[in-house]
Amino acid sequence: MTTIPTLETQRLILRGFTQADFEPLAAFFADEASARFVGGVETYAGVWRRMAFYIGHWDLRGYGMFALEDKSSGQFAGYCGPYNPIDWPEPEIGYGLLPAFQGKGLMTEAARRCISFAYDELGWTTAMSSIDPNNAPSRAVVERLGARFEKHAQVSDFTADIYRHLDPTEFRKTLNS
Repeated sequence: MTTIPTLETQRLILRGFTQADFEPLAAFFADEASARFVGGVETYAGVWRRMAFYIGHWDLRGYGMFALEDKSSGQFAGYCGPYNPIDWPEPEIGYGLLPAFQGKGLMTEAARRCISFAYDELGWTTAMSSIDPNNAPSRAVVERLGARFEKHAQVSDFTADIYRHLDPTEFRKTLNS
């Protein structure tokens, strides 16, 4: 089994999923407003399979979604990470954040750390994020990270806007500014 690294940011711990993450993840995917842009509402059992998929992705690809833990409260806050299901056009940085943690810059912080991980630890030379065209908050996250709209594309069973993140050299410059 692949060992999932633990990463940190100023306010988050990025780690592997645990059993304790299931209930808040299930609540997130049970809520139509929360799940709207990340595949839609799922059943309790469907969320269990999703979490198992996130964990299994690490063994199949050597990378995957991290569970996000808020340092100040110790609570599960969401997920973020390099991601590449079999029916995706290319690897991406994907994410979802529980409503209680939104609007605080945490997703930008987590995605920045995951892009660094993808470039520095995995050797990626490019990264994208696929975003529902109606998801303005997600678009704002990637734009704060320097990503630019590239194209509309079919991603699995939905049409998404593909945002291309800065290449590794340009991205690293933003970390030092």
